[in-house]
Amino acid sequence: MMTAAGHARVAVVGAGGWAGSRHARAFAAAGAKVTVLVEKDGRGVALAQELGAQLMPTTAELHPEHLDLVVVALPTTVQPVICADLLNRGFRLLTEKPVAADAEGAAVLAAASGVNERLMVGYTLHQHPAAAQVTQWIRDKNVIAVSVRSVAHKQNVNSWRADPKEGGVAVVNGIHAIELVSSWFEGDPKVLATGASSSLYGSPVPEHVVSTLEFPEGVVFTLQSYWSPWPEPQGLNQGDWSLTIDVLASEGRMLWTNDSLHVWERHGGHYEKTFEPSDLFLRQADTALKFCAGETPPVTFAQALRATQIADAVLAAATSSAETTVAP
Repeated sequence: MMTAAGHARVAVVGAGGWAGSRHARAFAAAGAKVTVLVEKDGRGVALAQELGAQLMPTTAELHPEHLDLVVVALPTTVQPVICADLLNRGFRLLTEKPVAADAEGAAVLAAASGVNERLMVGYTLHQHPAAAQVTQWIRDKNVIAVSVRSVAHKQNVNSWRADPKEGGVAVVNGIHAIELVSSWFEGDPKVLATGASSSLYGSPVPEHVVSTLEFPEGVVFTLQSYWSPWPEPQGLNQGDWSLTIDVLASEGRMLWTNDSLHVWERHGGHYEKTFEPSDLFLRQADTALKFCAGETPPVTFAQALRATQIADAVLAAATSSAETTVAP
């Protein structure tokens, strides 16, 4: 078992993409040795030279005895089969979120060997220092409602994002908030209402989604997620993702906006905290190296699958006016 970052040998699958290249550079910055990049075309050549890594066209050439971790950053519809194969061959994995485009697509991964022990799912919101503080604040509060606005800046919606099988913005972006909020409350939420639009870019997928859900304990969760052609004034991930999470409880209110946190107490107290901008991919790489050493990952397959099931219900409600309940 790997015990030190400097001894960790990492491969990145899909290294030529935006997320894959971020992962590769983050692990190198965290002190790991990025030994292999897997990319089917020439997009990975420059990065391989930069990191001193070997470039391979497929995962078939990877061997578990030569690697401590494989990072998989591929389109959502492709990831489950690749991850299942790697798990069945004995690898330890960090996979990009979500685990699949839908719960049906996750079935092959659910059946893989070691899915509950050797798989970490890359929901980067857990890496932000505000996340732990919000989670702790919620634990002893009577939460009434949670409202989220999640906006990712994109010049266009094309390539794999425009594939209807990928699920649109609710699966690609909004699921970050779905996963985090669902980690705070138990049970399967009921989708009360959902609206979706493809008018911002005219692509064949939902580009703007607004959904209201209710958890069994009565907490109402409202999510607005969309891709925006306009840059946000501030944001996470080097400014391309703007996030606001507003938690209303009978004891007070907490507002998380990108790198700031505000708390209003019921009887008049107020405090705020500002965080230095941080690279969530780098923080995630540090956490993944601890996962390699035996620690439990922030998001397991079971929790990631639950988020995917909720996203399924949101998308189903977007095409039907009937109320939808997440299947257990």
